[in-house]
Amino acid sequence: MDIEKIRSQIPVLDHTAYMNTGWSGPSPRQVAQAMKDRIDLELEQGSTTAGVYETGKEIQAQAREAAARVFNASVDEVLVTRNTTEGINIVLSGLDWNQGDEIVTCNLEHGSVVVPSQYLGQRYGVVVKVVDLDPHDPRETILAKIEAAFTPKTRMVFISHVEYSTGLRMPAEEIRQLTKNRGILFMLDGAQSGGHIALDMASSGFDFYSIPGQKWLLGYEGTGALFIRKDHLERIHPAHTGGRGVVSPMDVHNFQPVPDTMEKFLGGSSSVPLQAAFLEAVKFVEESGIKNIEERNLDLADSAKAKLSEIPGVSVISPSERRDSSGLVSFSVEGQTPVSVVSKLWEDHHIVVRQVNYPAAVRVSLHFFNTEQEVELLAGGVRELV
Repeated sequence: MDIEKIRSQIPVLDHTAYMNTGWSGPSPRQVAQAMKDRIDLELEQGSTTAGVYETGKEIQAQAREAAARVFNASVDEVLVTRNTTEGINIVLSGLDWNQGDEIVTCNLEHGSVVVPSQYLGQRYGVVVKVVDLDPHDPRETILAKIEAAFTPKTRMVFISHVEYSTGLRMPAEEIRQLTKNRGILFMLDGAQSGGHIALDMASSGFDFYSIPGQKWLLGYEGTGALFIRKDHLERIHPAHTGGRGVVSPMDVHNFQPVPDTMEKFLGGSSSVPLQAAFLEAVKFVEESGIKNIEERNLDLADSAKAKLSEIPGVSVISPSERRDSSGLVSFSVEGQTPVSVVSKLWEDHHIVVRQVNYPAAVRVSLHFFNTEQEVELLAGGVRELV
């Protein structure tokens, strides 16, 4: 992996230590150029003229194929969406829920997990059971706590693969084994995993998985992807749909839904320029290999944790075990608020990080383009604050 070559294609790195990919990643030049080129083509020739329309359809098809590669899934099980949350809502709003059904989640979750689940509770009487986890819980404890929440009414386990606030990598494969034999559905929010860790829907057994395009994949806001295991396609009803949800949309007297295809969830048109950027972003990440990226991210995170842990008054909140970790590293500074630390690191060193609210911490996102020198800069900046 040629880090200098990779960095040369991401202009913001020339003047900024960008450690906030978990919010939104810095896009490489080729990703921006793909979107610009498509916008210019549609500007000059029109989006529906002969040739232009056809190339747009081809870009969308290739973007879907790229998403399938990220998931290691069949194209028939994948849809390019607008963001992670849209994919989550397609699944939650498409299932038939009964009063008393239970969704098991945890206290470390992002609002995109908790809020849609709670709305189901209000609408259908679904019970949302929140398991209290500590970021330093060993995976055996996590599994025991989640299993202890199961009852005959448990319908779904819905958690993030990588917890956004601490970088805790949940033991997803093991949780799936707990749910599989009980007939419990398992959905993962992959907001912090797509492009960050290697995914394998073909062997994992996960039922539903949703990812963004603008974070670790380094695309732009307005893209994401959803995986639904083919066995479940017929049971997910399209709450938001359009003409592609039926066999013949113009035959108004003969309604024939298409129950077993992802196209039924396409509620309308989508942006070809954005999908062109998404396609190029996936290619950029694939050049280095997501498994290689995962290992490099973990190496950088290990280094950051070690250096931050040596600073008096600094507490590293993220897990210490490598197998439970990710490129996200969260820490707190005694006597200082996360907001003030984030502000000072930017003002003094042009380091971009963010604060998270629960647990209250500064969160650093370390991706494959980051360097050991930037980790040193971060540790030095925090040491100055202390």
